[in-house]
Amino acid sequence: MAKRTVRFRLKRPPRCPPVYLSIVLITIASADANAEWRSQVNAGSYYTDDVALFSVTRRLSLQDDPTQPIVDRPQQGGDFVFEPKAELALTGTNSWGEAEFSANADGYLFTDQSAYSHGLFEVKLSQKWMAGTKVQLEYNLIPDLFIGKNEFIDSEGLTKDYDEKLTSHLYVIQVEQALNDKLTVRLLSRYGVRNYNAPFRHRDTRFWTLGPHLEWIITPEIELLIGYHYEQGSAKPERAAGYADDVSYINHYASAELKVLLAEKLSANLIFDFEKNDFTSADPRDEHYRAFETVYQGEAELVYELNSSLMMKLGWQHGQRRLSSEAQTVTNNNIWLGIEYLL
Repeated sequence: MAKRTVRFRLKRPPRCPPVYLSIVLITIASADANAEWRSQVNAGSYYTDDVALFSVTRRLSLQDDPTQPIVDRPQQGGDFVFEPKAELALTGTNSWGEAEFSANADGYLFTDQSAYSHGLFEVKLSQKWMAGTKVQLEYNLIPDLFIGKNEFIDSEGLTKDYDEKLTSHLYVIQVEQALNDKLTVRLLSRYGVRNYNAPFRHRDTRFWTLGPHLEWIITPEIELLIGYHYEQGSAKPERAAGYADDVSYINHYASAELKVLLAEKLSANLIFDFEKNDFTSADPRDEHYRAFETVYQGEAELVYELNSSLMMKLGWQHGQRRLSSEAQTVTNNNIWLGIEYLL
């Protein structure tokens, strides 16, 4: 990879798509005064055996960011992590039906390896019609996420380590339709931008996602959610052309989530995820050339409802990742204990 001067500069976020702005303005303008505020706070504590993989593992979900980029240097040691989270929501009715606006702030605070600490900010707007159709818009921001140290090779073949950081802007639209009192189908679409710090700006990526979900209430005690995402991500060709480091990809992601009521106040959540990243680099010098990554991940969580406002959670998550160009399979384990309080 050719050497270039490292310059740090602030980047303007991508413009909000016109459809987002139009729906937001129409929904707000048509709202009536019959609205209620709701707030919720969460606190969780984790132990992870790999700080580099913690964030990407926790966000492997149908409702989060399952394609957070590959970590080039996993196995960076364990740590305890604290997660504070707060949400504020406004619900009400308008001339169409039920509407809700919510904003939440989330964060992961690492005890020893604080460079990995980061925040996540999210706003959502949903509109539900009388016929059972629901449309939800979401904007998700993860600023300055530290991925880890990574190697940069200059024109003379000399290498140097830099901090690799990432800022993600994510726009999501979901259209949901209840088929009956047991089955609900959902179509999710995403558009996102991932901006890297210097000298990794050639990795800047734009991506889009499309995928169906199905929610099935099998019995009053058992619920199942299954889904699939197809995604394409492209690094900027004018920047990546001079580097043997093209992170463009095609992603396939599938997940199944089973919720079982074990007792009156005790439930279990069981989740299985599969992901395959096919890298599309056309440069034979690139370590990603004809390479792919596969991910298998399982999660088990117990939720105990102390009362109508307070819940406790205990969980374990195990993931296995394998890059085809490497012989070793990388694993990650996360264990957590948390509380959720509805104000």
